[in-house]
Amino acid sequence: MRITKIGILQSQEFKQNALKATLFSLFAWLSFGLFLDELAVSFLFAVLFGTTLLGIFVYLPTMQRKRHAKIVEGQLPFALMNIAVEMNLGLKFEKILKNASRQDNEIGKEFKKVFLEATKKGASVQEALMHFCERIDSLEVKRAIALFVSVYEQGQKASGESVKMLAKEMLAKQRAVSKEFSGKLVVYSLLFVAVSAIVPALFQSFAIVGSMVLNLTFTAQQIFLIIVIGFPLVDLGALYYIKLKTPIFLRE
Repeated sequence: MRITKIGILQSQEFKQNALKATLFSLFAWLSFGLFLDELAVSFLFAVLFGTTLLGIFVYLPTMQRKRHAKIVEGQLPFALMNIAVEMNLGLKFEKILKNASRQDNEIGKEFKKVFLEATKKGASVQEALMHFCERIDSLEVKRAIALFVSVYEQGQKASGESVKMLAKEMLAKQRAVSKEFSGKLVVYSLLFVAVSAIVPALFQSFAIVGSMVLNLTFTAQQIFLIIVIGFPLVDLGALYYIKLKTPIFLRE
């Protein structure tokens, strides 16, 4: 039932995005029609514009959800450690959820939703935890939620050791990913140095030698635009690429 409801909401969201893209396409068609004599050409541009816009409308929310899932997944091991300690202290599960919801981060917000569902909205703890699992598309989160449900159903007999072991396993994976990224970062750093320092120097040498030997001519305006605008844009692109390759738990 829950999955069906999510599918309906996603379908409605797609229809709304398609309607927005269609309206923008009609506006673009009218705008292109003012500058282009060919009606068919302006219509083609409008269709391409609308298709691109629809792709952006659909793609961005998906990327935001994936990014949110990665953030929650990165914060999960430390939350599990705290939960394991409180379980070993014998705190009630509802109290543990309440303490987890007080964390000032993304996973704290998710636990707050779980706590409110279980205490204010009439849902059982298992249902609230499963809703958490459905909101976050992450295998690690699903494993943790399955363990939480099992621990909750055990009651007072439950121990935090299983939760602690899962947290240690997740932290070990993060350390491995961090170690792998640190090795790649050396290559990325060399790439950025080449793009930001070596390539501009080679271009200036090429411009000088080319004008003297190869009869290549660069106007002062062209050189100014390449150095002041072109190379900084390339540098920003290189930095953005490095940011994309950085594990999200190291960024947040």
